[in-house]
Formats: sequence, structure tokens, C-alpha cells
Amino acid sequence: MNRLFNPDNPFMQFISSIFDLVILNLIFILSCIPIFTIGASLSALYYVCLKMLRGEEPYIWQNYWKAFRKNFRQSTLLWILAIVAFVILGMDFYIINSRDTLAFAVIRVALWLVCLVLVCIFLYLFPVISHFVCTTKQALKNAALMAIAHLPYTLILLAIHGLILFLASCTPKTLALVVVLSGICGFSVVAFTCCILFDRIFRTYEPQEDSHDIG
Repeated sequence: MNRLFNPDNPFMQFISSIFDLVILNLIFILSCIPIFTIGASLSALYYVCLKMLRGEEPYIWQNYWKAFRKNFRQSTLLWILAIVAFVILGMDFYIINSRDTLAFAVIRVALWLVCLVLVCIFLYLFPVISHFVCTTKQALKNAALMAIAHLPYTLILLAIHGLILFLASCTPKTLALVVVLSGICGFSVVAFTCCILFDRIFRTYEPQEDSHDIG
């Protein structure tokens, strides 16, 4: 019985990790409420998840708000730019879908490709900000280059988020399931899962173990 409740027991470590992810998920949701803070919240979420994965500084509350404050300005700016870009694309789709000609069909395909590229960059953007010290321009550039250079991982990331979107839009029951799980630990679990891939990617850009700079 004593072994079962030993903190070094793998089972207890697993339970502790689940509890940490639940707490992290709650902090993330609360910090996203103003909407415009979602970018900073995402960067803080990935910052903590990567540290948890690497077994570094397991202080969720302190590390989350430390990363939130540090990356707030840059993450918020990029979040607003991302929203503007997708709104413009949405308006373009609305206009094009009202036209049924070959030329507009070609433009529609081109817009979908642009959307795909932007989504790929978006998936890398806030993890990059959370882990590397770089300018806003460098963050965009590095996110785009990583998405291309690590295409197999990019496809896996797209599949993970695509599956979630599919379940959310499949039936009312699956939508309810996604909403409930998201409220409990969904955001943090997805971020932690993605960080397994980001950890492998980021290590190739770390010249030294304690260096988190990228040019």
C-alpha cells in the first residue's frame, strides 16, 4: 500500500500529471476570457507543457503567468494579425462562393491553399514564441520554415486538430463531448501531445542545452 502512494510510483506520477493538466487547462481557459489575450494564453500554455514534458520547473501557476507576461505584447500582436488574416479570407470565400464560374473555382482552390499555409504557420507560431527569443518577424519566418522543414510532424499536427474539428462538427453528441473534455483538460492535453512533437523539432535548433535563442 505504501508503494502505491509513493510519489515516485509511476502510477502516482501519472495521476499527478493529469491533475497538473487539469489545473493548467483551467488557468488557460480563464486567461482566454478577454478574447484578445488568447495569443498570450497559447504561448504560456505551450511554455508550461514543454517544461512539464522535459521535467523542468513543475510550478504551473508561476511559470504560466511568467510566460504570459513575458510574451504578452508579441503574442497579442500576432494573434490580432492572425484574426484579421482569417477574417479577410472568410470575406473572400463569401464573395467567391456567390460566383459559379471556372475562374472563381480556381481562385477558391488558391484560397484554400493559402488557408492551409496560414494554419500550418499558426500551429507553430505560439510554440515558437513560447520557447525561442526572437522578433515578431523572425517568429513568423521561423514558424513557416519549421512547418516546411518538418512536414511529417506538420501533417500530424494538422491531423490532431483536424480530428478535433471533425468530432466537433460531426454530431451534437460528439460536439458536447468535445466541449466537456475541453472544459476539463482538453486544451492542455492537446497542447501537451503537440509538445511531444515540438520538443523533437526544437531540439534541432538549440545549439546548447540551456540556450533558447533562434535567429
